[in-house]
Parts: sequence; C-alpha cells; structure tokens
Amino acid sequence: MSTPLTQVLEDLSRRLEQPDLGAGDALALAVLIPALLRRVRSAGGPSSSADPRFALALAAAAEETADESVRVQIHAAHLIEASAAHSLSVLELDALRETEPDLALPPQLCEGRPSFTSPEELAAAWLDVDFFEARRRMADAHHVIAQFDYQHQQHPPQFTRLAARFADPGQHPREILSAARRLEKFEEPAAEFAAPRTASAQDASGALLEQLIDDALDEPQSTSRQRRVNKIFKQARTQAEEEDPAALAGLFRRGTRHGLTCIELLLDPLGAELFDSIVAQADNPRTQAGQQAREGQSNVVFGAFGRQESAAPIPEHPDFVTDEEAAAHTEPDPAPEPSVALRRLNALLGFLRINSQRLRKLVEPGGQDPLPGTGDTDGAQGVATVAPQVVVTLTLAELEERAATHGITLHGHQLSAAQLRRTLAEAKIIPLVLGGKSQVLDMGRAARYHTEPMRLAITVRDGGCIVPGCTRDPESCNIHHIWLWSEGGVTSVYWGAMLCEKHHHDVHAGLIKVIANGGVPQVIMPRFMDPDQRPVRNTVNQHRAA
Repeated sequence: MSTPLTQVLEDLSRRLEQPDLGAGDALALAVLIPALLRRVRSAGGPSSSADPRFALALAAAAEETADESVRVQIHAAHLIEASAAHSLSVLELDALRETEPDLALPPQLCEGRPSFTSPEELAAAWLDVDFFEARRRMADAHHVIAQFDYQHQQHPPQFTRLAARFADPGQHPREILSAARRLEKFEEPAAEFAAPRTASAQDASGALLEQLIDDALDEPQSTSRQRRVNKIFKQARTQAEEEDPAALAGLFRRGTRHGLTCIELLLDPLGAELFDSIVAQADNPRTQAGQQAREGQSNVVFGAFGRQESAAPIPEHPDFVTDEEAAAHTEPDPAPEPSVALRRLNALLGFLRINSQRLRKLVEPGGQDPLPGTGDTDGAQGVATVAPQVVVTLTLAELEERAATHGITLHGHQLSAAQLRRTLAEAKIIPLVLGGKSQVLDMGRAARYHTEPMRLAITVRDGGCIVPGCTRDPESCNIHHIWLWSEGGVTSVYWGAMLCEKHHHDVHAGLIKVIANGGVPQVIMPRFMDPDQRPVRNTVNQHRAA
C-alpha cells in the first residue's frame, strides 16, 4: 500500500536519475542521509522487529549504504585536496561551521600562509579524526581516484584497474582499498619532483601485481577471494625479502607483554656483528662490566671507542636512609645469577648509559659537558653524542611509600617500588616544585632562550606538546613564550609552554591561542574546531596532571 512518504521517495528516486544534479542539491542530499538513517534505525515497530525478513532486508540495504558511504568518504578526501581546501581562511572555516555555505560566492582564501600546511591536517581538524586516519584517506584517493604532483596538477590514480573496480557499485570498496594499500608497499616511490607513477610492481614471473590482484578479486566467494589475494601478497613479500633483505632492517616497538615493553631489532650482518661485539665485551666475566651484568646491574659506562670504564659505585642505600635504619633491616639472601638473556640485556642497558662528559673529553680536548638531550656533534671527529636522561615524576606520598603507585617516567613507563628505590639511590634529585636553590626558573629579559633547568621544569609539567591530540615527545618540542618576547615578554617557566614545531607555527599564525592559566598553560582552538572556545590541554602526552 502506497503512503505519502513512499510517494515522496519514489519521486525523489526519479529526480536522482536526472544528470543535472548540482553541487547544492548534492550537499543537501548528503546532509539528509544521516537523518534518514537515524530514522530508519528507530522505525519498524514491534511487529517489524520480530520479522526476520525485515531484518535481512534492512541488513542488505545497510551493507550497500556502508559501501557507498566509503566511496563518498574517499571522494570527499579527494575533493579536499583537489580544491586546496586547506588554504581557506579561518573566518571562512568558522562561517562554514555555523551556516550553510553560499556556493554562488567565491571562497575566502588566506592571503599569506595557509591556515593548514596540508589537506591532511585540515581534514583531521575539520572531521575530528586522527591525523593518520586523514592521511590514509588521502592516500586511498591517490590509489583509486587521482594523484597530484608538486605543482598540484592532477594525474590518473596509481592503480587504474583497482580504480575501475572501486567505482563499480557491485564491488566491496573496503576490500579494494585494503588491497591497494598492501600493493602500494611494493611500488617504487616516485622522485621528489617527478610525475606520480602508476602500478609497476611485478612478481617473479614478470606479471604485474595489480593485474594478479584484480583477477583474484573476481572470485565470487569472499573467503576464497581473500585467500587468493593473501597468497599473492605473501609470495611478493617473500620475493622482496630475498632481493633486498636489508630493507627490512630497523627497530620496532611491539607493544607490551606481562608488563614488559617488547622491542624488535633487525640488523644487517655488519650491524649484527657490531651489536654482538658490544654485548660480548660487556658480558665478559673477566671484565668489570661483565661482573656487573652478572650482578643484575646495568650502570656500565663505555668510553668513546668501546673501552669499558669504571662506573660510579652504587650506594648501599639512598641518601635519605640513615645507616641505623639500613642496619635494622636483615640482609636478604643473595639473588640468583641472572640468565644469559638478562645478562646481555644488562650489558646493553649499560652501554646505552653513556657518560657524555667523558666522551666529549675523549674526542675533543677541553670540551664542555653537553646539554642533556641536545644530540650535538662533537668536534672534528664528528662523533654525535646523546646524553640520555631518565626523568621520573612522583608525588610526596609515592616518595614516602604511602601510595600504591611508584612514579612514572617522562615517556610514560610506570616504575615498580624496587625500580623507584634504585632510581632514587642513583639519581640527582631536583625539587622541581620549588625550582631548587640553584635552579634559576625566571630570567626576565636577561636571556631569550630557556635554560636547561627551566626546560626540564616545563617538560615535567607539560609532558610534550600541550595541543590536544598531539603525540610529539618532549625532545622534539620547542618552548613558546606565551607572553611574546617581541612584545616585552619574559623568559620563565610560568610564561613558557611546550609546543611541537607545527603547532608552534600555528600559534604565531594566529590559528591557536595559548593562555598561561596560572602557570599550567592551556590552548584555545579555532572556532570552527571548538565553537565554545574553551581552554583545553593535551591529555595524550600528559602522563601526570600538573
């Protein structure tokens, strides 16, 4: 039986078949679709909910809608890049968020530096998605819609066969995009200023990989189709590993297991020999380093050319524990000798704890102690030195062992009670809350750049870039003058804020505002991202609230 709504939908379907659908009509339909889907989800009533035919028909329609939604999503990502939407002015973006755009008027663009440095950054901010998700969508558009060169000239998609399949309403777009992403890993990257390239990767027989994947996607049964595709990629990966195994080298984080961080290290033969030599020397029982590795210690110090040096002795108990208190505790039984794997780990950790000051003196006579974390290159020898430092944040309750937690490092690693005690025994403790008697945390106008103690205090407070969602670590961030130096600002912890390079530029471009907020700085995002203009602060890098 026909209803008024059914008649309206039938009329709409006939109108959609006309080829003259304008941009305004297309946008109106796109805005209407989510509302229609929400209404469908709440419709039906008890009788329809109990009817399996309604459930299956709705599931089939929802699957087709989801497939089409993926196509529109990637098409929209392509349009963001093709139209250079990241060059829109902030005022235009604010207006677009608040009201429906008048597409008859020309868009208002930035006169100088674009509001965003790339279409991916705009897409992430506008859609409130992760930057890497926005970048993945742009890459998907390059695979199956169009590519752009450095002059923003449009070129055919990278995979023309998969592009034709992606545009086919009868195909599953997510499978095609997944295959394109996997296929892209086997393609040679184009030169910096060269035109984008189309598929060229081949298997051992010389057949084009894209053609093989395209043929495999013709398989009607989904499980068999995936098996054929996986088999092709497995063979191609094995072939690539045999041709260039060194390309697989690297250091990879593999998550955590049983509270331990898993790190995988893949080395070429020369690198493996150097690594084995370091571990073998440090694990030699006839050396002090080897003895300490067997005692479960990892404070071995290495010289510039692999020579093992004497490490500073470890105190029997922390400074804040008196001899009488230490004597009151019974001596525990000696720990069993560490396993071979643990000895080698102790040796490696000892090597990583390089004494930067002694290294500098070895390669550059008269050198000075480098600043921690600068990674500067020393002298004529060209030896790059890095001074590792472990910064642990803990509360007074944790220090006095009145809390269940035991401190957390700057990079988010939680310490056990034993690890905290050992860190306190070896550490140079700086009371950052007070700034320390000798740590100058406010230099006024005497110097423009923040000192290392000031940077350390800001690092502990901010934990990295303070812009919400940013994951840049403290080592790669700058210290921003909230009260601008050019406007009479001072160099201090109170008026300093940690920002990554990208967001630092955004602040100076007027896109983001930073406020001191009583010494715990916050940011105010653009109005099109936050209409309420609320001061916010990053919670990703901030392992401990200031």
